[in-house]
Amino acid sequence: MSNNPKNVSSNSQRRRMLDETTPFAIRESFNQLRTNLMYTAKKGDGCPVYAVSSAEAGVGKSTVISNLAVSFAQLGKKVLLVDADMRRPVQYKNFGYTKKHAGLSELLSGIVDNDKQVICNPAPSLFLLTSGCIPPNPSELINSKLFGELIEKWKQEYDVVFIDLPPVGVVSDPLSVAQLVEGYVIVAMANKSDAKHVNAAIATLEKIGAKVLGMVVNGTSLKGEGYGKYGKKYGYGYYYSSNKD
Repeated sequence: MSNNPKNVSSNSQRRRMLDETTPFAIRESFNQLRTNLMYTAKKGDGCPVYAVSSAEAGVGKSTVISNLAVSFAQLGKKVLLVDADMRRPVQYKNFGYTKKHAGLSELLSGIVDNDKQVICNPAPSLFLLTSGCIPPNPSELINSKLFGELIEKWKQEYDVVFIDLPPVGVVSDPLSVAQLVEGYVIVAMANKSDAKHVNAAIATLEKIGAKVLGMVVNGTSLKGEGYGKYGKKYGYGYYYSSNKD
């Protein structure tokens, strides 16, 4: 059974999660993104693993990936969302859990030796591995052999896995999993993200052989204004939010 620590302020902490009150246009944006990702999945040994990153912090990356995970779970898919942004973790907030809950950092550092002890089950079909306490060596943990082994293990246990990574343009952590994932989704913020930084982040990923599957431009109008200058050859849809996590 998955560990479920006590929730905190479910109404305020989970207000940005997809539910029946979410405007149709936003839900449809995630449905379109979900459909496009499903078409990228290759048939092989295990489920697809998707990494989500950005060129810079504060563009809504973590909210986008959490809602994408919710969208897949709503289809009945068994989904695992992993918060590997161990410098600025927010997934525990998105799902209303306490910050003290053990998670990925404890698992990778050997403090916890069984992932089932730290994986939560916040919604039907949706499983969450929070980042845990902020470690002194996040890059070392992400680069560890154990993290790769866990990803391979999860491929056999879930229908889809999402990994929330730090920004590509800030630290090197996101590059470490390039050979372990199906591909990357890059998140940018309209009227905030610098197009040069976004395209540089994409170029960095492509240089190491990583596959960039698409982009989400966050904070746009529901008509999708302001998209063209970011990663012009990529695009899945738009997500409107004032959130910057």
